[in-house]
Amino acid sequence: VRPEGALALFHPVGRAALAARQGRELTADDVRAEPNITALLAASGWRLTSMADDEDRYLALAVRD
Repeated sequence: VRPEGALALFHPVGRAALAARQGRELTADDVRAEPNITALLAASGWRLTSMADDEDRYLALAVRD
């Protein structure tokens, strides 16, 4: 992806709602938690620009550095 290219990570259910459906609790090591996804994206050349983790969606948007 060229510099300033966009990336969208989407799931139609947020992390908490998905965990509840699966009968588990969220933990700090959840890869989709904002601090974790921010670090993983940065390590691979992406910068997180916005994130929504609502009951009805998970959406992380990033741009290529």
